[in-house]
Formats: sequence, structure tokens, C-alpha cells
Amino acid sequence: MSNRTNLYSRQITNVAVVYNIYRIVMPLVLLITFASSPDSTLLGGTNSTLFVQVATGYAIFAAVITFLSTGGGLILNNQKILTSTFMADILAISMLMYTSSGIASGLGLLMIVATASGSIMIRGRISIFLAAVATLAIFYCEIYLALAQFIPNSQFVQTGILGIIMFATSAYIQLLTDRIYRAAQLAEAQASSIVDLEKLNNEIIQRMRTGIVVLNTDNHIVSMNSSAETTLGPLLAENRTAQKHGDKQATYDQLPEVIHDQLVLWKLNPKRQPQPVTIPRSNKQVQMNFAFLNPERDSDVLIFMEDNLQIVQRVRQMKLASLGRLTASIAHEVRNPLGAISHASQLLRESETIGKDDRRMLQIILDHCNRVNAIIEDVLDASRQDDASPKRINLQRWLTKFIDSYAATHERCENISLHIEPPETEVNIITGQLEQVLNNLFDNGLRYSHRQTGKATLTLKGGRTEKNGDIQPFLHVIDDGPGIDEEAEAQLFEPFHTTEEGGTGLGLYISKDLCEANQSQLVYGRTPTGKSCFSIYFSHPDRNME
Repeated sequence: MSNRTNLYSRQITNVAVVYNIYRIVMPLVLLITFASSPDSTLLGGTNSTLFVQVATGYAIFAAVITFLSTGGGLILNNQKILTSTFMADILAISMLMYTSSGIASGLGLLMIVATASGSIMIRGRISIFLAAVATLAIFYCEIYLALAQFIPNSQFVQTGILGIIMFATSAYIQLLTDRIYRAAQLAEAQASSIVDLEKLNNEIIQRMRTGIVVLNTDNHIVSMNSSAETTLGPLLAENRTAQKHGDKQATYDQLPEVIHDQLVLWKLNPKRQPQPVTIPRSNKQVQMNFAFLNPERDSDVLIFMEDNLQIVQRVRQMKLASLGRLTASIAHEVRNPLGAISHASQLLRESETIGKDDRRMLQIILDHCNRVNAIIEDVLDASRQDDASPKRINLQRWLTKFIDSYAATHERCENISLHIEPPETEVNIITGQLEQVLNNLFDNGLRYSHRQTGKATLTLKGGRTEKNGDIQPFLHVIDDGPGIDEEAEAQLFEPFHTTEEGGTGLGLYISKDLCEANQSQLVYGRTPTGKSCFSIYFSHPDRNME
């Protein structure tokens, strides 16, 4: 019985149970029939004592086989043992026929049941072998009775017909069981594919960065993926409730009130776009979308939760891409005439016929040409995406190399100290864009330090801290300048706002945009001693970036 499918094995087991019951009941019925009317039946007509002994022994044999078949299926799984039991059935039925005047007793029909059952439970040519053995046993019994017992009118024709019926039955049932076996194989393969597909779907759902929550009609959480559990985790334990379903008790998580309010509003107007909400105790801002699990409005509800920071990041990336296309147009449409104006002004300034007042006007034109050109350069820098893939870097090692490179190319750079604790702090970021941000912060910080103290110095401090419920790497860029007043601080990251006479007002604005495009934050603050401090809070290094 090798190469069975589980479904086919269960079907064979069911057939075996029915046949084992038949094995026990059949000899008992024959014994009861013989005992109730011995003179009106051919049962035991040739040898009544042997009939009773064979029937009783067969019933005991059937009971033993039934008992052994329930002990783990050893008989069903061993083709040789199973074949031996059917051979024993054929022998017992042949003995019963011999003691009951042969085929005239009608017991030959029991051979059909035995061979048919054998054809079902034993696949292959062995089932045809059982039909052949049964046919030979019937013929031998009939011939022996005709020669040894001198029974007249032996029914050899009926015996032959019975043999043909057994061969035909065995062949037909074997064909039928082959079809059932192939159908069981197909069903099991499809079931296995469905199970694998379900596992794959569950794995995909669990790994999705979009949180997915399933609510029942009572607005209780019945299922969620890992992303949603991380977002709602701080609120779930205290809101957990238990409800009884029959004799069982199921535990459900109550939906946080802040999300429940949005759900109620959505059910009143499904076309309404829910507003981002802040999850209490985590300060995470989440954008939610709702959908009914089934078309009916009273069905379970699906909630899709996305980190609003990632949505903002995608918007900013699209904005940077649009800015890149815009700056390409600006470079073509503005820089060419601007270059012509600047060149013409320089030629005029070199003329000996130009007066002192006119030279001053020409210098103003040149200064503003340079200013406009600087604005174009800053916008072009913001739109460049040469290194578009985030990399996981060791912050201390990367900054050490960057500081060395910066100091080698900038004259006004006396000392930049670096302190990272722990030293193994890592971040995920686009390194080319981080260079742009730090170049701008270093330029500003060194300039203000030099004005205040006469020395161009900076202090860099970094490491890991807990912010908004997450462990975040950070970097502080601290200068020795006078700091920024409150009025200027309110507009610090606004485009084209500058306190420098020759500044463009785009440096900090672009730096903040680049940080947010990397799921990081650039903020301004002061140290306890009153020094200016620009802080970059990076995303968690294990968080995948889009």
C-alpha cells in the first residue's frame, strides 16, 4: 500500500472498517440460520459438524483481525499481511461451501464480496490473483464434491459463470479504485497548494509595513499583522476583554478610542477620507483607511494603517523629483541670459570711459548676478539624486572620514571634535544627501564660531536615544556662535529666509527636506550652556526605507 495519499488512505480505512464488521457478522448469521432451521437449508448439509467449526473459527479470526486493524493500521499498510487475510477469507468461504453442498448453497456469492473488497484495498495485479484463487477454489470444491461425495447434477456451468463474474468485478473495481486514487491525489495536491498559498499570504500580510486590523461586528479586534500590533501594542493590554461563545471563552482586543471615533465617522460616510491620528503613548501619526470585509455593510471591517511619516516621505521624494525637472528648466532658461548679463557687465567695467558712479552700478549688477547664480546652484544641489540608495553605515567611522575630507578642502576649519556613544551606532541613510546636509551645517557653524570666538570650531555628539517611543540614532552639531534669536528661529527653515547679507536662504530649507526624505528629522535647539545645536534624528537602522 505504498504511495498512498492521506485522503485515499482514509477512504481505504473506511472500507476496511465496514468489511471487518461484515467478516464478523456473516459467519454469525450463517450459524444462527443453521441453528434455527437445520432441515430447511443446505447450510451444513454435507458436514454439519465441520460447518459449525469453520463458521465459528472464521468469526473468531474476523474478530482478531478487526482488533489488530484498530491498533495503528499495521495490517492495512502491509500488502503481504493484507493479502494473507483475504486468502484466509477465500479458504474459509470455500470450506463453508464444501460443508453446504457446494455452489448450490449460494455461498459462492460471498466470494464476490471478498474479491471486490480485496480489489478496493489492494491496488495492482494482486487483486486479479485473488479472483483467480477464488475461482480455482470454487472449481476444486465442486469437482471434489462431484467425485468424492457422489453429488449428482454438479453445477459446473454456474461455477464458471461465477468465476467470470469475480474476474469482471475485480477488473472493474480495480479500474474504479485507480480513478478514485488519482482523484485523491489531485485533491490532496490542490489542498496542499491551498495551504501553501494561505501560508504565503499570511507571511506576506505579516511582513507588510502597512498595518492590517480585522474587526468583528462588535468593533473588537480579532486579527492583526505584526505592523499593526507594533503600532497599537501600548494600548492593547489594558483594553483586552473576554467574551463567552458557547462553552468557550474568546479573548478580544478593544479598538482604541481614537481609532473607534474615526471608524464611526467612516461608517456614517464611507466616502469620507479619514484624517491622520496620533496614537497615544507612542506619538506615532497614522493614516487609516477602512473597508468592509464583505459587500454587506454589517460585515467585519478591515483597517489599513500606514505610518504618516512614510507617506510624507513619499510626497517629499515626489516633490524633489518635480524640483529636479523644474531646476533643469531654470538652468536652461535663466542661466544663459544671466551669464550674458554678467559677461556684458564685466566688459563694461573694464572700459576706461566708464565713470566712478557707473562702475558702482556695474558692481551691483555683478553682485546680484552672482546671488541669483548661487540660488540656482542651491536648488540644483537639492534636486540631485546621484546616490539614491540608502546605506547602513557606522556613524563614527563615516563621520571621521567626512571630517578629514572637509578639513582638507576648507581653510577656515581649526577643530572639529567628534564624540559618538556607543561607537557602534549605525544609521540607514543616503550618504550623498547626508554630505550635503553636513556641508551646510558645518559651513554655518564654523562661520558663526569664528565670528564669536575668533576660532572656527565645532563639536559633534552622537549616539542613540529614545524618541517618540522608538530607539533613534542622533547627531548634534554644536557651534560656539551667539545663537539664533526667537524671532529668527520661527522662520529658520523657511525658504529664502536668511540673516546673512549674501545668503540665499535655501541652505537649511534644503537640508531639512533632505533629512525628511531619509525618514530623519533636522531640528534646532540650544545646549544647557546656551550654544546653538542642530540635531539630526535618524530613522531606526533596521527600518526598511522605500
